[in-house]
Amino acid sequence: MTFIIDHHRLREIAIVPLKSTTEFDLCRGGRVFFVGGTLPIYTTLETMFESYCAEATDIFVLTFGTADTTAHGLEMAKLIKKNFTIRLLARLNHAVPDWLYQQIYAAGVDLIDITATLPGGSCDLPLDDRHRARYLAAQKAFPAWSVASTLSLAGTPGPALIRTIDGLLQIGIVPLPRLDGNGAHQSEPELCEVLHHMAAAWHTYGVPIKPFQALIGLGSPLVPAVKPGALRGIIDRLHDRRKLAASDLLRHLRVSAPADSLDSAGL
Repeated sequence: MTFIIDHHRLREIAIVPLKSTTEFDLCRGGRVFFVGGTLPIYTTLETMFESYCAEATDIFVLTFGTADTTAHGLEMAKLIKKNFTIRLLARLNHAVPDWLYQQIYAAGVDLIDITATLPGGSCDLPLDDRHRARYLAAQKAFPAWSVASTLSLAGTPGPALIRTIDGLLQIGIVPLPRLDGNGAHQSEPELCEVLHHMAAAWHTYGVPIKPFQALIGLGSPLVPAVKPGALRGIIDRLHDRRKLAASDLLRHLRVSAPADSLDSAGL
């Protein structure tokens, strides 16, 4: 998939900054539905179902809370996956032990954004051992190109952002763009250079970027170069459903295999 920059959208974001969501929010942004991982489960699911039926949704983003609410977030993930046939991305706003990534994946999460769990809440290159260990731990639990890192493009020099994008892709992490109000201090040509580089790098590394498309469109001015027609859109949705079913089957096989091995050993 090829992306281009929508310059009108770029200026829109500069005027009206994007709203950050937390583990306490339940809201929609375009075709993205944000769900707080600390909210009451059943009333939240009812609201989600009503909104899901009223408007098209491409992805749910579940934001986990602090460590003492992780179990609640995992239960929320399981019930979302049980009740909706839709891709689920988890965002973590705190550091978690390495073993928890496997539980998050087993709960039904398809994609994960671990930016906020990094030391200092950001990713700067060169990656130090703590950053690299966090990424690698998530990669062991999730399939290839399912671990993302959202980069704030505002306030960081373009060359540093480009090095960060390349460094993440080299270790199999999907860099995702996000613009906010601080971008007013950054020149439009510099932002465009970074966005062009990110889009080209996705293609170079063969990243299956479509699962992240709704998030990319919400957080940045990058849009598909070719807008699909009605028939192409239907075919794409059917293809996406098949890929999602295959992903769920892969999860079942990966999660059940260790349990079967323990059972056969009498443990």
